[in-house]
Amino acid sequence: MLLLGAGEVSAQSSVFRTYQPLSDSSQQTLFFRIESSTFFKNNEYFDSFAYGYTGIGFYAKPVLDYYFTDKFEATAGVYLLKYSGLDDFSQVIPIFRLRYKMAPTLELVMGNIYGTANHRLAEPLFRYDRFYQDHIEYGFQFLLHTSHVWSDLWLSWEHFIQVGDTLQEHLMVGSSTVFTFNNPRKGWGFSIPVQVVFAHKGGQLAPPPHKPVSTIMNTLAGVQLQYRFNPKISLAFEPEILYYAGLNLPDPNEINGQPFNDGWGSYTKLSFRYGPLKIMTGYWYAKRFISPHGEYLFQSVSEIDPAFSQEKRELLTSKISFHKTIYHSIKLEARFESYYDLMSHELDYSYGLYIVMNESFFLLKYKH
Repeated sequence: MLLLGAGEVSAQSSVFRTYQPLSDSSQQTLFFRIESSTFFKNNEYFDSFAYGYTGIGFYAKPVLDYYFTDKFEATAGVYLLKYSGLDDFSQVIPIFRLRYKMAPTLELVMGNIYGTANHRLAEPLFRYDRFYQDHIEYGFQFLLHTSHVWSDLWLSWEHFIQVGDTLQEHLMVGSSTVFTFNNPRKGWGFSIPVQVVFAHKGGQLAPPPHKPVSTIMNTLAGVQLQYRFNPKISLAFEPEILYYAGLNLPDPNEINGQPFNDGWGSYTKLSFRYGPLKIMTGYWYAKRFISPHGEYLFQSVSEIDPAFSQEKRELLTSKISFHKTIYHSIKLEARFESYYDLMSHELDYSYGLYIVMNESFFLLKYKH
């Protein structure tokens, strides 16, 4: 059966998705699971919009999964992030998650949700490097998986505040949905991605004077057309329209202020896949586009200098990736990406190498 990979619109490939469905055959069963990734990512960015840097290291998330029934699972463990060149761990975060299968195609997840690459967001809405920089998300989510619809609705609470804190609370609310229609006999695949993300800063627990509240909305609507010549070779065309709106923004010269209150962008991509090799080229055009969680190379504001902005943006992008399944739960991916700014004539590029593992080991089955 032809399957147009729901979520190929996303910044991350399927190699970086950690979600695994609940096991229908597991009841009162305990598993040990190790989820980890070694990563090397070098960003050679020379333009005025994003920092260039190198991230090299690993993260490990050893956890215990206990299935009370085939519909309810509890997970507990720890998340460890280690960068090469630093003696200590950069993040040590306790992990706890409860997962309930509410219906055959619907799950509720509370606690440590399936975040980052699992949301399958487009690169202008979700920065690629958040996979290892901000891997852990806490909140709750609803996951819907049917033969024609994949959907993720979530709330991620990024910064919690208490009485007297001077920092604001940060949270992210998002919805990512893909409607997929395939014709296996003729080789065509057709899908419609729809994405909505809200980024909010606020809270009333800080002592006066209170910092201005900020709420930003980003949306995406697109079409994915794919033709599969055979199981190894396929061609895909993906036009997308994105929108930015400041729903509640202070003045530009205040904290949390933005130089533009609304904007938009379009991203048109053409990709070719031959077995484990994928080649993509794209054209990005935007006016006054801002996305707090997105890649800054696509935006009209700068990560380096908050006072710098550029109303119009034009980029030519290209990406080459190679992935290999070493074992059914161990995967390797190598990739090269370039971003050519048609206005400044600067070429930014990056390259990376990753090995991702997500393996479960049976420990015991409880018997009355």
